[in-house]
Amino acid sequence: MVLVLSRRDYAEIVAHSKEVYPIEACGLLVGVKRSGKKVVLEVHKTINVLNSSSGYEVDPETELQVFMDAEKKSFEVVGIYHSHPFWAARPSSIDSSLAFFENVSYVIYSIAEDSLASYTWNGSVFEPEETEIQ
Repeated sequence: MVLVLSRRDYAEIVAHSKEVYPIEACGLLVGVKRSGKKVVLEVHKTINVLNSSSGYEVDPETELQVFMDAEKKSFEVVGIYHSHPFWAARPSSIDSSLAFFENVSYVIYSIAEDSLASYTWNGSVFEPEETEIQ
């Protein structure tokens, strides 16, 4: 699948990442799946409860609320984003050890490289995913 982000949503992820630097930013991406694409319609910034520069955990209460709100709108959580303050936009071993949502986009924004990449978790490894910024 292809993850589709608007320029505004991309900018929001970048701004959030820089705002909380050097802590890893994190959030949820809500949208729809259609025609082989995951189209992001909403970006939900969340608190990194780990307050760490090398790991993240979305606040569980916020996560539950976003999932419930998405369902009410007939949307779904299509992705999770986080930043890497000092590293490339590639999943770390920590990211791999904590991944559990299959077929959901894991978006990483690298502050160090000013780059964004998306991956999907297939249950055992991350696979690169094409990203469109519109």
